[in-house]
Amino acid sequence: MPSAVRSASSSRQIVLKGIPASPGIAIGRAYVFDPRQPAVAALEIAERNVEREVERFLKAIERTRRQIQKLRQQVARQINERQAAIFDTHLMMLDDPSFQEETVRRIRAERLNAEYLLQSQVQKQASRFEKIQDEMFAARAADLTDVAQRVLANLMTHERPALSALTKPAIVVARDLGPSDTAQMNKETVIGFATDRGGPTSHTAIMAKALEIPAVVATGELTQHVRSGDLLILDGVNGYVILRPTHDTLRDYEKSQAAIEKFEQELAKNRHLPVETLDGHAVEVGANIELPEEVPHVIEHGAQSVGLFRTEFLFLNRDRLPREDELFEMYRSVIAALHPRTVIFRTLDLGGDKFAKTVPLSKELNPFLGLRAIRLCLHYPELFRRQLRAIFRASIYGHIKIMFPMVSSLEEVRAAKTICEEIQRELRQHRIAYDRDIEIGIMIETPSAAVAADLLAREVDFFSIGTNDLIQYTLAVDRVNETVAHLYEPLHPSVLRLIHNVIESGHKQGIWVGVCGELAGDPTMAAILVGMGIDELSMGPVRIPEIKQVIRGLRLSDVQAMARDLLKQASAREVREVVRRYTERLPIRPKWPTPPLLKPIRARGSAAGIVRRLGEPVEV
Repeated sequence: MPSAVRSASSSRQIVLKGIPASPGIAIGRAYVFDPRQPAVAALEIAERNVEREVERFLKAIERTRRQIQKLRQQVARQINERQAAIFDTHLMMLDDPSFQEETVRRIRAERLNAEYLLQSQVQKQASRFEKIQDEMFAARAADLTDVAQRVLANLMTHERPALSALTKPAIVVARDLGPSDTAQMNKETVIGFATDRGGPTSHTAIMAKALEIPAVVATGELTQHVRSGDLLILDGVNGYVILRPTHDTLRDYEKSQAAIEKFEQELAKNRHLPVETLDGHAVEVGANIELPEEVPHVIEHGAQSVGLFRTEFLFLNRDRLPREDELFEMYRSVIAALHPRTVIFRTLDLGGDKFAKTVPLSKELNPFLGLRAIRLCLHYPELFRRQLRAIFRASIYGHIKIMFPMVSSLEEVRAAKTICEEIQRELRQHRIAYDRDIEIGIMIETPSAAVAADLLAREVDFFSIGTNDLIQYTLAVDRVNETVAHLYEPLHPSVLRLIHNVIESGHKQGIWVGVCGELAGDPTMAAILVGMGIDELSMGPVRIPEIKQVIRGLRLSDVQAMARDLLKQASAREVREVVRRYTERLPIRPKWPTPPLLKPIRARGSAAGIVRRLGEPVEV
């Protein structure tokens, strides 16, 4: 490591707690980045120049459109189509009446300069979004601001600051970052970033994960304490930013960084080995993906299958529904590229936080409890039939399975299966080939499905437990709501009992049971699930090598004993204590060095931390 980085400042170190948005550890100098345009004064426009001002504004809109289209192409080429689709939202915002037409109307009515009217209007609208305690609206506010700043730069003929201009490695520190800022990051120069604002599911956080850049968001007030050139440690694993670290802290984090790098190298060597416990119990480890561009990652990280292929992306950010042939070609390309691996297609899970302009949905007070997933597909059967026909037609190019999301009743399963049978009859009548042995399964994501698993198991060929929603619905906790996120507890006895009931019910009926939620990619939870009898674990491709190594180091009898003990406990605290006792002697997690400074810190309350200096109590 360069000596410039090794020399810690004599000033006292400051620790801030935020939300880990992209894993990894970065150590380097800070670069404070602020792409915002300064406040613009109101200037009166002479009546004869009003239309010229309107024209100037519309030309700035067009320049912005070209810039965003260029960014979109760049991101699609360098990362993938999913990340590029973020900029489709930005392009739609440019055409939004409240963005473009309202500014033109006000220029003509108030005879003021376009910069002032646009800035004041966007600030007001973004402020309204930010006041709504919802992750989706917060992301919309960030996107709106990002687009407006780009238009303002074109109006004021200023060169918008760009992170692509960085020439030396640095940790970027900003109040917030828009997707267009993150898209221009170069991994050679941006070694990590931290922001005051943002959330783990924001577009910026998603982009950071795709680029594999360590990131921490929602630190609260980091920019108030950092200057460009300050030495920083960014801990994207635990969500800490350490400003002006001491020599001891720096040394400990360098050890952690080296241990992680070594561990990842070891994982890479073994990623294609079979997955079975020390006593010969096999567990399938698959990948969760949603784009054809992710297929190379599936193969590279050693996935044995695709346990969850999300199919929504072709329906989002479009002005028309995809044609059946368009769906068929995409599905065919994925199936063929992954052959002989099995691909499990989850049918459309629209609604909730995923909306398609082409699917008419009325505004709902609580969309997560409304018309979504299998309910939406049965409500719009022609939409459902189009997707299913494409999947069945593509099935001859490899090995696939189909599963329905968000099932809550036996009636939904039977209705969906009836549509599948009708489509199969039609294909036979028209002599169109398809695989006649496709397995049909369901996702267990609702408490009603988990409780009635014994009944549902008689109707399907497999279960896949979606733990993210199952936990959220069981505990009535919105996991992206900062005020209640601490109540989102995977080790809650009710959650463990529901999962165990699903596994037992499936096995009694002779069907296999998998998990495709985030718990599958957590080493400790993976060990617990194997102990409960899970047959398959599916996760983000990057998590696969670690989980495979964890399973290979376990003895089935040990994790079965742990699972039995966990199911006897009455509270999450008791469950965690049992887990602690077992994990002290089981090879569940690599023994990375933990910096001494961070050992006493425990998260309580809001995820956005309060600053404390070393030597004082750290309240997080």
